[in-house]
Order: sequence, then structure tokens, then C-alpha cells
Amino acid sequence: MEKFGISDYDRYWENRIGQKHYDATELHYKIVETAIEILGKKKARVLDCGVGPGHVFKKLSDRYEAYGIEISKKVFDLYDFNVDKIKIWDLNKGLPAYSEKMDLVIASRIIHHLEDPVRYIKQARQIIKENGWLMGVIPNICYYHHRIKFLLGKFPPISGAHINFQTGPDFQEMVSREGFRLHKLTTPKNTIRAKLWPKAFSQDLIYVFQKK
Repeated sequence: MEKFGISDYDRYWENRIGQKHYDATELHYKIVETAIEILGKKKARVLDCGVGPGHVFKKLSDRYEAYGIEISKKVFDLYDFNVDKIKIWDLNKGLPAYSEKMDLVIASRIIHHLEDPVRYIKQARQIIKENGWLMGVIPNICYYHHRIKFLLGKFPPISGAHINFQTGPDFQEMVSREGFRLHKLTTPKNTIRAKLWPKAFSQDLIYVFQKK
């Protein structure tokens, strides 16, 4: 049986870099657009958890005081910007301490890598300002292509990097229980059906929550 999860993130990123699998996508653009939409032009502190190839961090650091957390040292080879505010850190150990609270915490495609996602949400809430924001980006395991695969008795092409699997409603309920209210659910996909029914027709779901 296939073992899920990643044991060596440096090797994981070395492979992705070798395959040139790190370009900016519509998802990165949509995350940036959504962050700007909720933060506006005011001064704000943003924490990008899971900097990855750096596309979101770079854009947001042009507008806001941006901080980042990244587990792999290897991915730093891609960065052409200042990395002083990016920490090498394993979020399975919890969140690192920050001297001031954040206006926005972005958890982009990291929840499914965490052994204890509830602990992460609890700790994120502690470092978010009153009425501040949490953006959670998750792969949609209920995407209709995946559903068809299941109907045919096949396991869909869900990344083996996942160590936990959540549907969109499961994720929303988990975050809401920890003191957040849902502000919006959006998607990087521009089709009408994805806009109307993202839980069925979008491969990625972007949840925006506000701290109660």
C-alpha cells in the first residue's frame, strides 16, 4: 500500500525544481487578489505559511509587512527577493512566536500536510488580531473528476504528499469551531460552474475566515 506524506521536503523541492514545476499559477494570483481585497491599502502584517516557490510572498511583501514560514531550505534557491522575514520551520511543531499579531495568516496548501490541523488553527487564532483574517487554501478532494474516478473504482490523482484528507465542508466546520466565521469561499477557476458550485467544480478552494 502506498505510504502518504513527505519524509524529506528538501528532496521533494529538489525534484520539483528539476522538473521546473514551480511557476506562478492562477491559484497564486487569486490568493494575492483575495488578500488585497480584504486588507486594502492600509498597513498590515501578513504571515504566509508555506511560502513554497515564493510567488504570493513576493507580491504581498511589495504592499504589506510580510512574514513567511517554509519547511525546505532547498526552495530558497528559487528566491530573488529578501528572505530575512522567512523562517525555516516545521509547522507540525506548532507556530513560532512573533512579537506582534498578524492582520492576515495564509495557510496555502499546508493543512493536508499537518499531523494536527486543529492545533494549527488554534495557534493561528492566537496570533491574529481581533477581526483579523485567516485564509485557508485546500485541494478539493471532492472535485468532480475525482468523484468520477471513485465511481469507476479508481483512486483519483490526489497527491501522495497528503497525510490528512478533508472535504471543503469538513475544513470549514473545523475552522469555524475554533472561533472564526466564514467570510467567503472563492476559487481561482473562472468557469461559471466553478464560480457557482466551487465544491464540485474547482480543484482548489480558497476559504476566507474572520476572527470572531
